[in-house]
Amino acid sequence: MRVGFVGLGLMGLPMARHLIAGGHQLFVASSSSQPLEILAAAGATVCATPREIADQVDVFFSCRVTPEQSRETFLGADGAIQAGNRELLCVDLSTIDPETSKAIGQALADRGMGFLDAPISGGPDGAAAKTLSIIVGGASADVDRAQPLFDLLGKKTFHMGPIGAGVAAKLCNNMITITTHALLAEAMVLGVKAGIDAHRLYEVLSASSASSRSLERVVPHHFLKRNFEPAVMMATVVKDLECAVDTGRKLGVRLLLPNVALQCFVEAAGLGHSGDIASVILPMEAIAGVKVGTS
Repeated sequence: MRVGFVGLGLMGLPMARHLIAGGHQLFVASSSSQPLEILAAAGATVCATPREIADQVDVFFSCRVTPEQSRETFLGADGAIQAGNRELLCVDLSTIDPETSKAIGQALADRGMGFLDAPISGGPDGAAAKTLSIIVGGASADVDRAQPLFDLLGKKTFHMGPIGAGVAAKLCNNMITITTHALLAEAMVLGVKAGIDAHRLYEVLSASSASSRSLERVVPHHFLKRNFEPAVMMATVVKDLECAVDTGRKLGVRLLLPNVALQCFVEAAGLGHSGDIASVILPMEAIAGVKVGTS
Protein backbone atom coordinates (compact mmCIF):
# COMPACT_ATOMS: atom_id res chain seq x y z
CA MET A 1 0.00 0.00 0.00
CA ARG A 2 1.15 3.56 -0.65
CA VAL A 3 1.07 5.39 2.70
CA GLY A 4 1.76 8.99 3.67
CA PHE A 5 2.97 10.21 7.06
CA VAL A 6 3.60 13.61 8.65
CA GLY A 7 4.38 14.37 12.27
CA LEU A 8 7.65 12.47 12.69
CA GLY A 9 8.32 13.14 16.37
CA LEU A 10 8.83 10.87 19.36
CA MET A 11 5.86 8.71 18.36
CA GLY A 12 5.52 9.41 14.66
CA LEU A 13 9.02 8.35 13.66
CA PRO A 14 8.87 4.80 15.09
CA MET A 15 5.37 4.33 13.64
CA ALA A 16 6.59 5.41 10.21
CA ARG A 17 9.44 2.91 10.47
CA HIS A 18 6.98 0.12 11.31
CA LEU A 19 4.99 0.91 8.17
CA ILE A 20 8.13 0.59 6.03
CA ALA A 21 9.07 -2.65 7.82
CA GLY A 22 5.56 -3.92 7.05
CA GLY A 23 6.28 -3.67 3.34
CA HIS A 24 4.44 -0.44 2.54
CA GLN A 25 5.71 2.34 0.30
CA LEU A 26 6.01 5.40 2.52
CA PHE A 27 5.85 9.08 1.55
CA VAL A 28 6.85 11.60 4.22
CA ALA A 29 7.24 15.33 4.86
CA SER A 30 8.68 17.22 7.81
CA SER A 31 10.31 20.51 8.76
CA SER A 32 12.96 18.49 10.63
CA SER A 33 15.76 16.99 8.55
CA GLN A 34 16.82 14.18 10.90
CA PRO A 35 13.69 12.00 10.68
CA LEU A 36 13.58 12.53 6.91
CA GLU A 37 17.16 11.32 6.60
CA ILE A 38 16.42 8.26 8.73
CA LEU A 39 13.30 7.33 6.75
CA ALA A 40 14.83 8.09 3.36
CA ALA A 41 17.67 5.71 4.22
CA ALA A 42 15.02 3.08 4.97
CA GLY A 43 13.37 3.60 1.59
CA ALA A 44 10.78 6.35 2.13
CA THR A 45 10.10 9.05 -0.47
CA VAL A 46 10.56 12.59 0.86
CA CYS A 47 7.93 15.15 -0.20
CA ALA A 48 7.66 18.89 0.33
CA THR A 49 4.05 19.21 1.56
CA PRO A 50 1.03 17.19 2.71
CA ARG A 51 -0.60 18.01 -0.63
CA GLU A 52 2.29 16.41 -2.52
CA ILE A 53 2.00 13.32 -0.35
CA ALA A 54 -1.78 13.12 -0.72
CA ASP A 55 -1.59 12.98 -4.51
CA GLN A 56 0.50 9.80 -4.34
CA VAL A 57 -0.93 7.64 -1.53
CA ASP A 58 -3.93 5.55 -0.54
CA VAL A 59 -3.87 6.35 3.19
CA PHE A 60 -2.41 9.50 4.75
CA PHE A 61 -1.47 9.58 8.46
CA SER A 62 -0.85 12.71 10.50
CA CYS A 63 0.61 12.58 14.00
CA ARG A 64 1.03 16.22 14.93
CA VAL A 65 0.12 17.92 18.22
CA THR A 66 -2.47 20.70 18.16
CA PRO A 67 -5.90 21.17 16.58
CA GLU A 68 -4.43 24.00 14.50
CA GLN A 69 -1.74 21.69 13.13
CA SER A 70 -4.32 19.06 12.21
CA ARG A 71 -6.37 21.67 10.32
CA GLU A 72 -3.24 22.85 8.52
CA THR A 73 -2.23 19.31 7.52
CA PHE A 74 -5.60 18.32 6.12
CA LEU A 75 -7.32 21.59 5.16
CA GLY A 76 -4.53 24.14 4.68
CA ALA A 77 -3.32 25.76 1.47
CA ASP A 78 -0.81 22.93 1.08
CA GLY A 79 -3.00 20.39 2.86
CA ALA A 80 -4.28 17.02 1.78
CA ILE A 81 -7.65 18.47 0.75
CA GLN A 82 -5.98 20.35 -2.11
CA ALA A 83 -4.91 17.11 -3.78
CA GLY A 84 -6.82 15.60 -6.68
CA ASN A 85 -6.94 12.18 -5.03
CA ARG A 86 -10.62 11.48 -4.34
CA GLU A 87 -9.91 7.94 -3.09
CA LEU A 88 -7.73 9.19 -0.26
CA LEU A 89 -8.33 8.10 3.33
CA CYS A 90 -6.92 10.57 5.89
CA VAL A 91 -6.16 9.38 9.43
CA ASP A 92 -5.41 11.81 12.26
CA LEU A 93 -3.47 10.14 15.09
CA SER A 94 -3.41 13.36 17.13
CA THR A 95 -5.26 14.01 20.37
CA ILE A 96 -7.40 17.05 19.58
CA ASP A 97 -11.01 18.09 20.23
CA PRO A 98 -14.11 16.43 18.70
CA GLU A 99 -15.34 19.66 17.13
CA THR A 100 -12.16 20.07 15.09
CA SER A 101 -12.18 16.41 14.05
CA LYS A 102 -15.78 16.69 12.85
CA ALA A 103 -14.99 19.85 10.88
CA ILE A 104 -12.01 18.21 9.19
CA GLY A 105 -14.03 15.09 8.41
CA GLN A 106 -16.88 17.07 6.87
CA ALA A 107 -14.57 19.21 4.72
CA LEU A 108 -12.78 16.13 3.41
CA ALA A 109 -16.09 14.31 2.81
CA ASP A 110 -17.24 17.25 0.68
CA ARG A 111 -14.26 16.47 -1.58
CA GLY A 112 -15.02 12.74 -1.61
CA MET A 113 -12.21 11.85 0.82
CA GLY A 114 -12.48 9.65 3.90
CA PHE A 115 -11.38 10.58 7.40
CA LEU A 116 -10.75 8.82 10.72
CA ASP A 117 -9.87 10.43 14.04
CA ALA A 118 -7.61 7.79 15.58
CA PRO A 119 -5.68 9.10 18.60
CA ILE A 120 -3.11 6.74 20.05
CA SER A 121 -2.31 5.81 23.64
CA GLY A 122 0.89 4.24 24.92
CA GLY A 123 3.55 6.91 24.56
CA PRO A 124 6.89 6.70 22.76
CA ASP A 125 7.65 3.31 24.32
CA GLY A 126 4.38 1.91 22.99
CA ALA A 127 5.05 3.40 19.56
CA ALA A 128 8.47 1.74 19.46
CA ALA A 129 7.14 -1.60 20.69
CA LYS A 130 4.01 -1.60 18.46
CA THR A 131 1.78 -1.91 21.54
CA LEU A 132 -0.29 1.26 21.15
CA SER A 133 -4.03 1.40 21.70
CA ILE A 134 -5.66 3.05 18.67
CA ILE A 135 -8.97 4.74 19.52
CA VAL A 136 -10.97 5.41 16.36
CA GLY A 137 -13.94 7.48 15.25
CA GLY A 138 -15.32 7.17 11.71
CA ALA A 139 -17.15 4.97 9.24
CA SER A 140 -16.78 1.20 9.65
CA ALA A 141 -15.68 0.79 6.03
CA ASP A 142 -12.86 3.28 6.56
CA VAL A 143 -11.79 1.55 9.76
CA ASP A 144 -11.67 -1.77 7.91
CA ARG A 145 -9.57 -0.17 5.18
CA ALA A 146 -7.05 1.19 7.70
CA GLN A 147 -7.00 -1.88 9.96
CA PRO A 148 -4.03 -3.65 8.30
CA LEU A 149 -1.98 -0.51 8.94
CA PHE A 150 -3.28 -0.13 12.49
CA ASP A 151 -2.18 -3.72 13.12
CA LEU A 152 1.40 -2.69 12.37
CA LEU A 153 1.27 0.15 14.88
CA GLY A 154 -0.61 -1.14 17.92
CA LYS A 155 -1.93 -4.10 19.84
CA LYS A 156 -5.61 -3.18 19.76
CA THR A 157 -7.99 -0.97 17.82
CA PHE A 158 -11.13 0.39 19.47
CA HIS A 159 -13.82 1.66 17.09
CA MET A 160 -15.80 4.05 19.28
CA GLY A 161 -18.38 5.39 16.81
CA PRO A 162 -18.60 8.21 14.22
CA ILE A 163 -16.00 10.89 13.59
CA GLY A 164 -15.20 12.68 16.85
CA ALA A 165 -15.83 9.65 19.06
CA GLY A 166 -12.18 8.56 18.99
CA VAL A 167 -10.79 11.84 20.24
CA ALA A 168 -13.61 12.20 22.79
CA ALA A 169 -12.69 8.82 24.30
CA LYS A 170 -8.99 9.70 24.26
CA LEU A 171 -9.66 12.98 26.05
CA CYS A 172 -11.47 11.05 28.80
CA ASN A 173 -8.41 8.82 29.17
CA ASN A 174 -5.91 11.67 29.18
CA MET A 175 -8.01 13.76 31.54
CA ILE A 176 -7.75 10.96 34.10
CA THR A 177 -4.05 10.20 33.69
CA ILE A 178 -2.87 13.82 33.56
CA THR A 179 -4.93 14.86 36.59
CA THR A 180 -3.62 11.79 38.43
CA HIS A 181 -0.03 12.86 37.74
CA ALA A 182 -0.66 16.17 39.50
CA LEU A 183 -2.28 14.42 42.47
CA LEU A 184 0.60 11.95 42.75
CA ALA A 185 3.05 14.84 42.79
CA GLU A 186 1.15 16.49 45.65
CA ALA A 187 1.00 13.21 47.60
CA MET A 188 4.73 12.60 47.26
CA VAL A 189 5.59 16.16 48.32
CA LEU A 190 3.24 15.90 51.30
CA GLY A 191 4.76 12.60 52.39
CA VAL A 192 8.33 13.85 52.17
CA LYS A 193 7.44 17.07 53.99
CA ALA A 194 5.91 14.91 56.74
CA GLY A 195 9.25 13.13 57.14
CA ILE A 196 8.54 9.93 55.17
CA ASP A 197 11.25 8.45 52.97
CA ALA A 198 10.11 8.87 49.35
CA HIS A 199 11.09 5.35 48.32
CA ARG A 200 9.20 3.82 51.25
CA LEU A 201 6.16 5.95 50.47
CA TYR A 202 6.22 4.70 46.89
CA GLU A 203 6.33 1.11 48.14
CA VAL A 204 3.22 1.71 50.24
CA LEU A 205 1.30 3.44 47.46
CA SER A 206 2.27 0.77 44.95
CA ALA A 207 0.97 -1.98 47.25
CA SER A 208 -2.19 -0.15 48.28
CA SER A 209 -5.38 1.19 46.73
CA ALA A 210 -3.50 4.16 45.25
CA SER A 211 -1.68 1.86 42.84
CA SER A 212 -2.10 2.74 39.16
CA ARG A 213 -0.23 2.75 35.85
CA SER A 214 0.36 6.47 36.31
CA LEU A 215 1.96 5.88 39.71
CA GLU A 216 4.19 3.15 38.27
CA ARG A 217 5.26 5.44 35.47
CA VAL A 218 5.95 8.72 37.16
CA VAL A 219 7.13 7.94 40.70
CA PRO A 220 9.92 5.37 40.21
CA HIS A 221 11.04 6.53 36.77
CA HIS A 222 10.75 10.29 37.17
CA PHE A 223 10.15 11.66 40.68
CA LEU A 224 12.55 9.36 42.54
CA LYS A 225 15.24 9.57 39.84
CA ARG A 226 14.80 13.33 39.33
CA ASN A 227 14.35 12.57 35.63
CA PHE A 228 12.50 15.35 33.83
CA GLU A 229 13.66 14.60 30.30
CA PRO A 230 10.62 14.81 28.01
CA ALA A 231 8.74 11.63 27.16
CA VAL A 232 5.35 13.33 27.49
CA MET A 233 5.96 17.02 26.82
CA MET A 234 4.51 19.63 29.17
CA ALA A 235 3.09 21.59 26.21
CA THR A 236 1.27 18.49 25.00
CA VAL A 237 -0.18 17.88 28.47
CA VAL A 238 -1.50 21.45 28.66
CA LYS A 239 -3.01 21.11 25.17
CA ASP A 240 -4.76 17.84 26.07
CA LEU A 241 -6.30 19.25 29.24
CA GLU A 242 -7.35 22.43 27.43
CA CYS A 243 -9.08 20.31 24.76
CA ALA A 244 -10.87 18.29 27.45
CA VAL A 245 -11.95 21.36 29.43
CA ASP A 246 -13.10 23.16 26.28
CA THR A 247 -15.09 20.11 25.17
CA GLY A 248 -16.70 19.85 28.60
CA ARG A 249 -17.68 23.52 28.51
CA LYS A 250 -19.29 23.15 25.07
CA LEU A 251 -21.21 20.05 26.20
CA GLY A 252 -22.28 21.56 29.52
CA VAL A 253 -20.20 19.14 31.61
CA ARG A 254 -18.54 20.47 34.77
CA LEU A 255 -14.90 19.38 34.97
CA LEU A 256 -13.58 20.71 38.27
CA LEU A 257 -10.55 18.49 38.89
CA PRO A 258 -9.09 18.74 35.37
CA ASN A 259 -9.40 22.53 35.59
CA VAL A 260 -7.41 22.56 38.85
CA ALA A 261 -4.82 20.17 37.39
CA LEU A 262 -4.52 22.39 34.32
CA GLN A 263 -3.52 25.32 36.54
CA CYS A 264 -0.78 23.16 38.12
CA PHE A 265 0.68 22.36 34.70
CA VAL A 266 0.32 25.93 33.42
CA GLU A 267 2.16 27.13 36.55
CA ALA A 268 5.00 24.66 35.99
CA ALA A 269 5.29 25.60 32.32
CA GLY A 270 5.20 29.30 33.18
CA LEU A 271 8.11 28.82 35.56
CA GLY A 272 10.17 27.32 32.74
CA HIS A 273 9.62 23.62 33.46
CA SER A 274 8.92 22.58 29.89
CA GLY A 275 10.14 18.98 30.01
CA ASP A 276 8.22 15.87 30.98
CA ILE A 277 4.77 15.82 32.58
CA ALA A 278 6.61 14.87 35.79
CA SER A 279 7.88 18.48 35.96
CA VAL A 280 4.56 19.40 37.56
CA ILE A 281 6.14 18.42 40.90
CA LEU A 282 8.85 21.09 40.75
CA PRO A 283 6.79 24.14 41.82
CA MET A 284 5.13 22.03 44.52
CA GLU A 285 8.55 21.08 45.90
CA ALA A 286 9.71 24.69 45.81
CA ILE A 287 6.69 25.85 47.79
CA ALA A 288 7.10 23.06 50.36
CA GLY A 289 10.88 23.40 50.58
CA VAL A 290 11.57 19.71 49.92
CA LYS A 291 12.78 17.45 47.12
CA VAL A 292 11.32 14.05 46.29
CA GLY A 293 14.06 11.59 45.25
CA THR A 294 17.69 12.10 44.42
CA SER A 295 19.48 12.74 41.14
